[in-house]
Amino acid sequence: MTWTPSGKRILYLEDEAIIALDTTDTLRDMGFGTIDLCHSLEMAEAALSSAAPDLALLDVNLSHGRTSLDLGRRLREAGVPVVFATGYSADSLPLDETAVVVEKPLTPASLERALHQAADSAGSRAPDA
Repeated sequence: MTWTPSGKRILYLEDEAIIALDTTDTLRDMGFGTIDLCHSLEMAEAALSSAAPDLALLDVNLSHGRTSLDLGRRLREAGVPVVFATGYSADSLPLDETAVVVEKPLTPASLERALHQAADSAGSRAPDA
């Protein structure tokens, strides 16, 4: 069975407003049921405390020199598929080879590919898969 975003909840962390609005439209067009758009790590933590996402899309480099890498690792350890978005080369990130990275600027096709890859990869690691 192919993974579909229909009705799924996605945690989307992006600190640049214009990018966030554009990508949120793309996620909505893909069919996500709920998009928890967060502009900071604090907002993301608050969103996580109220509802668990089915998937997460995390901008790596956030304002004030902060990154989403630790948050992404925690989510992945909890079984949540994660896509890291970055304007830098994926090879420059301190992530293991199973991490899914999409390079900016995002296109609908590259984003959809990465989200499907993360969901499929997480599904293959699940005990019931």
